[in-house]
Amino acid sequence: MRKLVVIVLYFALVFKGNASVNPKTIMLVLGSADAAVLEERVAIAVRLYRTQPIQKIIVSGGCGAHGSGICEATAMRDGLIRGGVNDQKIYKEENAKTTVQNYVFSRVLRDESDQKIIQPGDTVFVVSNHWHAIAVAARLQEYDRVVGRFYIEGSITPKATDKLDYVGIFNGQPDNDKFVLRGSWLTPETCWSVGDSLYYLQNNMVYGTDKDNRSFSSKRAEDVLPFLNLLDASHSRAFIDGGKFWWVRHGDRLWKVEKDSKKVSDKLVWSNWITGMPEAWKKGAFNTGVLWNNTLLLFANEKILVARLEKKGFVFVKETTAAEYFRNWPFAWGKSNVASAMGDPSTGNLILYRNMERMAIDQNLQVIAPPVANKLKWIEDPK
Repeated sequence: MRKLVVIVLYFALVFKGNASVNPKTIMLVLGSADAAVLEERVAIAVRLYRTQPIQKIIVSGGCGAHGSGICEATAMRDGLIRGGVNDQKIYKEENAKTTVQNYVFSRVLRDESDQKIIQPGDTVFVVSNHWHAIAVAARLQEYDRVVGRFYIEGSITPKATDKLDYVGIFNGQPDNDKFVLRGSWLTPETCWSVGDSLYYLQNNMVYGTDKDNRSFSSKRAEDVLPFLNLLDASHSRAFIDGGKFWWVRHGDRLWKVEKDSKKVSDKLVWSNWITGMPEAWKKGAFNTGVLWNNTLLLFANEKILVARLEKKGFVFVKETTAAEYFRNWPFAWGKSNVASAMGDPSTGNLILYRNMERMAIDQNLQVIAPPVANKLKWIEDPK
């Protein structure tokens, strides 16, 4: 059978919604665990870049998906730069293992100023050599209020079971909160224990369960953590685990929140919190943090910040990557991209969560064992 040659030049879907004040044109390049396919998609993206005024580019794909030896986002970034693309325009999304996760993680990726890269009113070209780009572009437009366009070029042999709406990305789940939640279940933003119960915050829901996950409950996040309603919504939020409390960073604000009462006990200025903090950390987004053995660790997408606790507060020590700081860091976890972190009071170990997995590190900074899946029951109707 002859291969079907597909060339779809910036086909636009009809946008409905309010445009942003300064709309951008963005390219979202979808990754692949196959090196040859990845190279082809990069070449397609370079050709589109030469014909369109692209302001920002997201390359989406993690490390080691399906057992490959590729860090997809890094490979795509390097290929785009070789093709003449301005490296300052490229942002790496290094969590995604599937097309669903390309959407889930790219839509909330933030730039160096802690602003979402994809904003309502923007035009987003979803680039690939496969028709999965169509479904991703459609979902972005329907639920993220952008002008969705797909740019597909390549030779594909369809299978009898192939569907235009790849794995039901567009029509499979009309509730976008549920779609996003399930696409990364369970990847907590923070977690804590009360007696024998464990609680996980993910997106707009708190999931509670016993340690064996025999029973579970779900509640709206704002009902459990009412201070969430008061955070600066124009910036990301990051939970820093302090044991019996969290520090919650949002913009240039840092609130201390007691875990027992869930009440704010102190309000600080983020940019003044760590003596010697680099400027990039004062303005940029990071994912999570933890105070562990009198050392403060903050995790961003590709780097971590290390600070020591002194009598007058925290003092900056260094910026590095988790792959360099911890021993036997797994390749599939990239350089630093951790979703949440907490100290385990029973063992003294550091527990890290990332993209549906968790991993323990001992006090000698040694990864104890390879990451394991977070196999917690899925809630069909999350509150």
